[in-house]
Amino acid sequence: MTTAETEAPSVPTGKQIVPLDVQVHNETQLVDVKWADGHTSSYSISRLRGYCPCAACRGHSGGGLPFLDNHVSAILDVLLVGRYAVNFKFADAHSTGLFRWDLLRRLDPTEEARWGPPENINRTP
Repeated sequence: MTTAETEAPSVPTGKQIVPLDVQVHNETQLVDVKWADGHTSSYSISRLRGYCPCAACRGHSGGGLPFLDNHVSAILDVLLVGRYAVNFKFADAHSTGLFRWDLLRRLDPTEEARWGPPENINRTP
């Protein structure tokens, strides 16, 4: 199991989305994220790899975020990027995607009713 912990601000304000903990469970091929608002998201590793927002996967346009079919089942490392994103090193050696906290939350499959399908997400703010 690989873990990355973040230090959340004492009181999240407005629409700020802040994770408290990111845990990778390669044995079940899942990534769990505990958020400051009490919600817990669970993602398949394949889902995260398929929605990687990097330019190598998406090109340089700011369009939507279609799913890229893959068979990735493990994450080798998790790196925090400042206070705004996480970077996953996937088992297929891909590691250029920065998953901003707001994007990661919107990729939660249980919250599609709230955020809409990932294909409608514009990867640039």
